[in-house]
Amino acid sequence: MVIEFVPELPQRKKDAIQSLGFGLLNKVAILFPYNFWGGDLDTFGHLTEDPSMRGEFFLFYSYSSVSGGPLLVALVAGDAAIKFEQMSPLESVNRVLEILRGIFHPKGIAVPDPIQAVCTRWGKDDFAYGSYSYVAVESIGDGRVFFAGEATNKQYPATMHGALLSGMREAANILRVAKKRTINPSQKFNNSSKEDEDLDNLFDTPDLTFGSFSVLFDPRSSDPESTSLFRVKLGGEKLDMGSFSLYGLMSKKHAFKLRDVDGDGNRMTMLNFEFGVRLVGRKGLSGVAESLITCIRLAK
Repeated sequence: MVIEFVPELPQRKKDAIQSLGFGLLNKVAILFPYNFWGGDLDTFGHLTEDPSMRGEFFLFYSYSSVSGGPLLVALVAGDAAIKFEQMSPLESVNRVLEILRGIFHPKGIAVPDPIQAVCTRWGKDDFAYGSYSYVAVESIGDGRVFFAGEATNKQYPATMHGALLSGMREAANILRVAKKRTINPSQKFNNSSKEDEDLDNLFDTPDLTFGSFSVLFDPRSSDPESTSLFRVKLGGEKLDMGSFSLYGLMSKKHAFKLRDVDGDGNRMTMLNFEFGVRLVGRKGLSGVAESLITCIRLAK
């Protein structure tokens, strides 16, 4: 299958596509008659002595707590994933069972035969031909690499919002590095704009604070539906250059509701899915937000 673009893509876009790498990761989901690996175990790993097969069922996820049944998912990646797609589903499942029995039989735990199993084959999927893209070696860059992804987010690993926030974090780091390279030596110690500093000063005395959140209410109104400005400061992340903050608008009523939620991860979920709030950087704030900032500053 060939994708044709009309009009044709510019050469720089074609070059960018060609420079990307494309990797393969497959999964084997197996339903067992009972949970033999332990109810309190979410993940466990497997190491192989063959370096060329180090991606062979290297990680197992327990989905018992979320699937409603004793479900185990095995991951296979890299060269092992390519070889995996040349095997039949029966051979693949038997290989997973062989590894599981090698892990649990020495502990005196019997691994039962599965009830059902499903194997992915993303490399052979006509609409995918793989699982994920990545920036290949020597494809781009000037010697510095910025790492993003849910696994790099210490506060929210293995979550979609963790991946999103890590991308914003590294975008901020890239921008800071780019600005540092273009700035005059005499301006080196003035990277933070007065505008940013003024806003940070306002948040030194918030009307409401909880977790990583700080909220400033509209001083002109006591209405629960009035608009409030809030900041999420991700100070727990170790950034190369300073802290990383995101901003947004929500009603005062929603601010108090958010305060009563347990944990910043759950708060982020509520912001996105229940309140439909969009988080932005300082320069992404709307005219409404800028007007509110002016009113808060005058009231202070």
